[in-house]
Amino acid sequence: MWNMTGKVVVITGGANGIGQAAARLFAREGATAVVADIEQDGAEQTAEAIRLDGGSAVALGCDVERADSVQLLADTTVAMFGRLDILFANAAIQLTKAGADTTLEEWDHLHAVNLRGVFLCCKAVIPVMQRQHKGSIVITSSGHAFATYPRCSAYAATKGGQLALMRGLALDYAADGIRVNCVIPGATDTRLVRNYLAASPDPEQEKRRLLGGIPLGRLAAPEEIAEAVLFLASDRAAYITGTSLAVDGGLLAQA
Repeated sequence: MWNMTGKVVVITGGANGIGQAAARLFAREGATAVVADIEQDGAEQTAEAIRLDGGSAVALGCDVERADSVQLLADTTVAMFGRLDILFANAAIQLTKAGADTTLEEWDHLHAVNLRGVFLCCKAVIPVMQRQHKGSIVITSSGHAFATYPRCSAYAATKGGQLALMRGLALDYAADGIRVNCVIPGATDTRLVRNYLAASPDPEQEKRRLLGGIPLGRLAAPEEIAEAVLFLASDRAAYITGTSLAVDGGLLAQA
């Protein structure tokens, strides 16, 4: 259905959550999933589960903060498979802290993973895609790029930066047949969201507040976000570039 047979997709942050769900989905649709994560044991567990399910997957350690690690990820993928068709730049961390209380070290680390890491991944794979005259990049941004919560200002800044970077890259490389888009997950049942709730002064109250603001009244499953990523990466979205797709239960539709 999705014409993924023979394609190679690199997924950062693939050890758990949305990245893991995307790796499994792409593999079920015929792609080879390169599961990249700083948590290499978790990446290998995801890849092994895919292989046991009959899919094709390998696990590679990658620290998206480091240019040499990201370049090695791209080079190893091409050396193993001869191509690199799709990048799902999904690795991210979150910080729950008021703006002025955020230390310089926390700000720098958050931006190094969430924004610099996406830039490094795109920088490493785009030359490969240029040689192939085709490629698709999907970046996991967030509704925080549009409307945020208290104690999320630094995180929101990284997610807004991802949107701006995506738009610029889409224009830079459209002539090379490379499409660049963002998926905008709403609150999703992932470790990142669970950690956010746990860090709240009253986790149960914060969960009620969170769910109360979502028109569909629930958290997304990681698999629901993965479906949107698959669409954006696929040839079904061949005329879509430079845009973002909200998968947020109606959250951003509200005034």
